[in-house]
Amino acid sequence: MVLLRNLTVEQLRKLLAIREQIEALQGQLDLIVAGSGEVPIPFAEEASVPAKRKLSAAHRRKLVKALAKARKMRWARVKGGQAPPKPAKKRGRRRNPAGNSERETEVRETGRGLVEHLDEIGGHGGHAQLIEYLTGLRIRYADDGRARGGCHGSQVNIRDPFHPDTMPDWLKLSRDQFPALGEAIYRFADRHRDRVLRRHERQANIAGLSNFMDVMVATSRLLFVYLRRGVLTQPQVVARMRDYLNIFTGVFARYSDEEASGYLARVYSNGNGNPEQLKEVFEEHNVSGHLRALLLVAQVVRGSADGSDASTAGSQLPMLVDQINAFENRLGLGGATGAQIGRALEDYEMLTQQELALWTNDLK
Repeated sequence: MVLLRNLTVEQLRKLLAIREQIEALQGQLDLIVAGSGEVPIPFAEEASVPAKRKLSAAHRRKLVKALAKARKMRWARVKGGQAPPKPAKKRGRRRNPAGNSERETEVRETGRGLVEHLDEIGGHGGHAQLIEYLTGLRIRYADDGRARGGCHGSQVNIRDPFHPDTMPDWLKLSRDQFPALGEAIYRFADRHRDRVLRRHERQANIAGLSNFMDVMVATSRLLFVYLRRGVLTQPQVVARMRDYLNIFTGVFARYSDEEASGYLARVYSNGNGNPEQLKEVFEEHNVSGHLRALLLVAQVVRGSADGSDASTAGSQLPMLVDQINAFENRLGLGGATGAQIGRALEDYEMLTQQELALWTNDLK
């Protein structure tokens, strides 16, 4: 037997209409049995389009009561936890192919583990899903000093051995897609150069130093690793590393009506803090070490087409070296020690211990 509480509102309306028809037919039957006269039979064409009946006050009250009772029963089932599950709401954004993992959060917050995360995505979905992910990925911009606890190098965790020139299996199967994948990496790097690094340059807030260096390290590491894997080309990578160094340092104004360019130069020229305070912040974040580390990476890439040979690094990019030297002297940073550069290179997590030793051998 069908219970009223299981019927929908529309079914209840139909039920009441049928009941009214039954009652009308029953009345006609009663007239026939009583011999009170003929019962009018509608024509066939009239029967195909039944006339609309106006509900009486009594029927209307019945319908209102039935609907109220049905609503009451459904509400009781909802409160009792028996309601059927509601379909999930559709979100405006497409589902992230990387999921909502701790690594995903770390990548979007600081850029750390980006290469490993991309390898995981490529291993599951291939180059097409990786390109889609890179297109939508953005490491956050922050100028409040919260990135990495405000201290670079404090969470170093060398991946040993890590060989950037070793291709994962999924990448070996995508050689014909290297141009498309390379273009996606270049766009990712340029987007973060323009939307994060240059934004820090415009704001010139010393509290954004950690975030600036996070993004600089993450994008430089991505470029270097995929150069070693054969996806990117030497000129493209060198050009972008030059950009990062120029945005990081900059040029001081020569005249009173000019403005300095570059993040560190603008921070220093703003005069919001005294030089001693700035020097403490720069030392805390190992700015000298990171500046020289990125310069060394650019020199290694410039000296070998795949960035695998560091033996000729010292003779590469002489004009850029002179520019960095002059900048360090003006800022009062002094030359970075081999230990400072080594700590900064560790932050890239892209070299084995043996490679790191070779790279820093001449810096001691």
